[in-house]
Amino acid sequence: MSGTRDDDRHGKRIEAYLSLPSFLTIVSSAVEVFRRETLGYLIGIKGENKFMVEYAIPYQTAESTATQSTIDPNRVLRINEILETLAQGLEYIGDFHSHTVYGHIPGTVRPSGMDLMSTVPGELNLICAVNLKRKSARWRQNRRGILTGTVGAYRIEIGGYYVERAHFGRKYRRVVINCPPITGFNEG
Repeated sequence: MSGTRDDDRHGKRIEAYLSLPSFLTIVSSAVEVFRRETLGYLIGIKGENKFMVEYAIPYQTAESTATQSTIDPNRVLRINEILETLAQGLEYIGDFHSHTVYGHIPGTVRPSGMDLMSTVPGELNLICAVNLKRKSARWRQNRRGILTGTVGAYRIEIGGYYVERAHFGRKYRRVVINCPPITGFNEG
């Protein structure tokens, strides 16, 4: 995978743990707008090389196409003000968006060049890839740390990436995605 670093060889791996509510919101908002992108923010706790995602909240007014989503910066400021006042120990830790099938090209969890250009260093970035399913599959974490499974007519993959600092190029670190309420506690 061009541009990535194998985190086991180049430092401690980065992990994200999704709560059941955050998982359900990410998947349902991505499926709801299938063939268009969804965009939202992640609320939780950031530790050293770990993110605990308690809530995922889609931007209701994001303008989206099959290949991108945008949100008015003034609306982001309003949300940040609410979080500062009401989040009770939780904080904004990053964002999520979806990649969907585009014609015959499947959606993937690989960040696009545009994704990387808009990435804020130090934040968690999740991508929910939504494609039509060919066969049913149980939810599991694959060997690359991607959460994958099927629901309804869709095959879903949730992957993550992290950029440590601002720089040119496509260097990012893959984030291992965990969701014990969906996969069980012995996955990995």
